[in-house]
Amino acid sequence: MSNLIKKLLYRSNHRGTKEMDLLIGGFANENLNKLNSDELKEFELLLNFTDKELSSWLVDNKKNIDLENFSISKKIKEFKLQF
Repeated sequence: MSNLIKKLLYRSNHRGTKEMDLLIGGFANENLNKLNSDELKEFELLLNFTDKELSSWLVDNKKNIDLENFSISKKIKEFKLQF
């Protein structure tokens, strides 16, 4: 496992709110090893958004153009539907 993936897994599972730990961390646990390098870079950038921003977008389904511009966003939304 690469150092980048280890770092992303840690950051995904230690967000600060249990809800985001479960959603973002769950996605990371199941998918990071399947992502290509561009998707991993996007995911790393996505982790810079606050829990409030991510929760508003993922849970409350509010528009967030900055998040929706990531190609990985669709995969995260699909994961959330399985959750």
